[in-house]
Amino acid sequence: AYQSVSLRYSTMIRPGKKPKRPKSQGKAKAPEEAVEGEAATSKKRKLDEAESKEREKRTVFIGNVPLKWTEKQLRSAMRKALGTTYDGSLKPIWFRSIPVESKWSSSNKMRKAGLILKAFADGSDSKNAYVVVNSPEDVPVIVKAITNLEVDAEHILRADGVGESAVLKKFDRKRSVFLGSLPRRVTESDIRWVLWDAGEVDAVRIVRDKNTQDCKGFAFARFKERKSVKAALNLWDLRIHGKYIRVTKVEDEEAGTDGRPKKLKPEVEKR
Repeated sequence: AYQSVSLRYSTMIRPGKKPKRPKSQGKAKAPEEAVEGEAATSKKRKLDEAESKEREKRTVFIGNVPLKWTEKQLRSAMRKALGTTYDGSLKPIWFRSIPVESKWSSSNKMRKAGLILKAFADGSDSKNAYVVVNSPEDVPVIVKAITNLEVDAEHILRADGVGESAVLKKFDRKRSVFLGSLPRRVTESDIRWVLWDAGEVDAVRIVRDKNTQDCKGFAFARFKERKSVKAALNLWDLRIHGKYIRVTKVEDEEAGTDGRPKKLKPEVEKR
């Protein structure tokens, strides 16, 4: 029998009653510090290669940060989650992947103008952040504390190292599924919601256009338990924002150059 699923929302609290769908996102107000963060970095002294590599080892990536959040709000949430585990520096913090309307995404100069004018894309609700900490040894401690931190009804943070310290470059294919035919404004909470009945999703990777931050139509989701993959493949009539999507196995752990799995079996696609 077909099971109709129509989106948006997710929470890490399980087991329990499936949560209500989240409110649809309107045009977000400008996060003032985010705009300043993108424009102000060019005024600072540029780090040399050695300094950049050293700082990269001390940098934590945080994805799915609420679009309206400021540096102060993110730092406060991190302090609360870290408790006494880490009481060192959490700065500088800067934001990236801030979605702007397509007409402002043709160049870096136009993009900065769009940020200043607060021309944020309709339906967008998140951005990414980078946080510099005291030492490379602190990175995995902070990543563990921040990963899957639920900060509001529609945002569960994901954290990772940067560069050589990154561990989420590849998803464990035995715990992951590939999602195709996604709408361009899909969010991580949309994906967590649509897969809710299969099990707990502990990581999402949406492949986005570098300039517009629109979804390129596909994404990966990793479950906490391997058995959830089979359950996800058995879900039917899956839709996000009214659009039918595909859910398939990731047959090869190595993704292609565009991020798509090299092999997809048509017989396991669900519509």
